[in-house]
Amino acid sequence: MTYNEWYSQNKNGLKCNPKSQKFSFADFIENGFESKIIKPFKRGEVYFGKIHKKSKKRPFLIYQNDFLNEACFRGEYNSILVLPLSGRIVETNLRVLISKRDNLTKDSQVVCNALGVIGVERLIFDEVVTTLSDEELREVDKKVKEILGV
Repeated sequence: MTYNEWYSQNKNGLKCNPKSQKFSFADFIENGFESKIIKPFKRGEVYFGKIHKKSKKRPFLIYQNDFLNEACFRGEYNSILVLPLSGRIVETNLRVLISKRDNLTKDSQVVCNALGVIGVERLIFDEVVTTLSDEELREVDKKVKEILGV
């Protein structure tokens, strides 16, 4: 399926603008955003971002599909489904370990039980922190499905 076919089938759902999207847009108008440019991004990539203007910068895994990512890049959608990473390593079945590499300065864990939505303006697209391998992404998918009970 191409993006245009997907968009044709789903454009009405993208225009529903849930309250979280409206809040993200209002926050953007009032406070601006850190990122200088929004560039194409993919599922499995990790970028730094901030949940709130005053919060600390932290890494987030892009978890939504690449059709939604393309819609964000084109300005047709403004929310991103993400999972945060934590540098605090804990023993649990709710996280997936990602070894230090690329621009990820220490071993970290994807916090699979903290699935959330943030506005596209909250991510800093200066550079990709790292990209999860297919195996790591499958492990994240497995954990998220267990947590959601699907």
